Amino acid sequence: MASSIEAQERSSLLASPIKAALLLALVALATRFVAFANPIANPDDQFYLLVGEAMWRGQWPYIDIWDRKPFGLFALFALIAKAGGGSILFMNLVALLFALATAMVIRRISLIFTGPQGATLAGAAYLLTLPMFSGQTAQAPVFFNLLVASAALAMFLAIEAPTRTTRFAFGAMVCCGLAIALKPVAVVEGAFIGLAFLWLMQRSGMNWRAIAVSAVGMVLVALLPTLIPMFGYALAGREAFDAFVYANFISIFQKTSLGEIARQAGMRYFLLFMSPLLVFAGIGLSERFRQGAEVRLWLLVGWLIAALGGYLIVPQFYDQYALPLVVPLSVAAAIAFDRKLGLVMIATLLFLSLVAGQVHDWSTNRRSIETYQRLSQTVDEARHGGCILVNEGPTWLYASTKACALTPFLFPGHLNLVTETQAVGVDTVAETRRILALRPAVITFQPRAKKRHNPETERLVQDALRKDYQLVAFIGPDAVSQIATLQVWQRRDLGPAPAVVPDLSKPADDR
Repeated sequence: MASSIEAQERSSLLASPIKAALLLALVALATRFVAFANPIANPDDQFYLLVGEAMWRGQWPYIDIWDRKPFGLFALFALIAKAGGGSILFMNLVALLFALATAMVIRRISLIFTGPQGATLAGAAYLLTLPMFSGQTAQAPVFFNLLVASAALAMFLAIEAPTRTTRFAFGAMVCCGLAIALKPVAVVEGAFIGLAFLWLMQRSGMNWRAIAVSAVGMVLVALLPTLIPMFGYALAGREAFDAFVYANFISIFQKTSLGEIARQAGMRYFLLFMSPLLVFAGIGLSERFRQGAEVRLWLLVGWLIAALGGYLIVPQFYDQYALPLVVPLSVAAAIAFDRKLGLVMIATLLFLSLVAGQVHDWSTNRRSIETYQRLSQTVDEARHGGCILVNEGPTWLYASTKACALTPFLFPGHLNLVTETQAVGVDTVAETRRILALRPAVITFQPRAKKRHNPETERLVQDALRKDYQLVAFIGPDAVSQIATLQVWQRRDLGPAPAVVPDLSKPADDR
């Protein structure tokens, strides 16, 4: 009796959307605050923000700064850069709000299948899983997951309101189109949701001609966020249009894999840290199917399969590509979370988040910030107003030092990874040779495993460093950041070599 009363009290507490939102806000903050203001917490979002800032100076993605991400992602980061003045902390706060909003949408969808406890814990499960797969800062899925989840919510709501199916469908396609404009892998989930709406239209008695017209309209709506910037590039000329098409639709298929060993390592990581949520989702789905299959349940299974398909279409493992799968998994797991053991299940995810997501590692992130500040200052002083080449290291150095660049390929991997050799639209060896001929004032370099680096471009850089540059600073291998072992090389004619090369991972007093 007492346990029943406690369960009712807990359920009534979590039944309040406001109280649930406050609880999820605390979870979001607790799982993300350690990385606040750390420019090197993730190599990708610092680059997105760099491109966003550059767009306000008139630079065009794919032409002045090259990458294969969709224009919509850079437009989003341009807005973030403008609103936050290029602040990494502001970017982190915007990402936190998106993550929280997604958790609330997950809760709302989950309430269709289970009670308030399970639904709220499903939102918490999403927030706890994000840091395990590089979602602690501002990776693209942190943003587009909200859009896909909103489209899925519209799909489920349409089941109970057949007269509003068309309205829900077009709203969902707007969300899916925006999600695809942030990350193309969202097209798999978007296609499923679109097809599901067509089936719901047929189920509601709509005639085939009306369904066909709606289908054409839905596809156009979903494509608009991609077609509008494409049209803008077309207006700028054939060269600009070709650059847009190549970066967005061709280059990804020219990228090679790191091989079977890398794929297997990625799969092991995925299974290790995603397994609990997979198990909880399986338990939840089994429980509901035992109660009887229904339309909503089959649509949830279809959404799960589509999200898994979006993950599997990427031939090479990147942990952040698993993040879209977390949304429907959390909804399915909500059914299991509504049990007495729901809190134990969440505790399991919390433990994994502490281990893999490092949500408690405040000191490491603070030391990384301090190391980066010393690195930025050193590079800025060593360049004497000249241009720099971040051959390896944080791309944010271009922003924090305000140094000029000598190439559109600012993301280091585009020129130095073996997987990118034939996938960026230029001969990477020739481009590296061209950059070095312009004699950058400072080059940051980081020896890596030869299996990852293009040996030809690496040899060019190493030859130039030996011939014309001097080591003026480095970050030791024991540094607690992604820039461990990074070296700073200054052109010899810019000043004398230091008597002792400083380790920037240590404060001046400890060197």
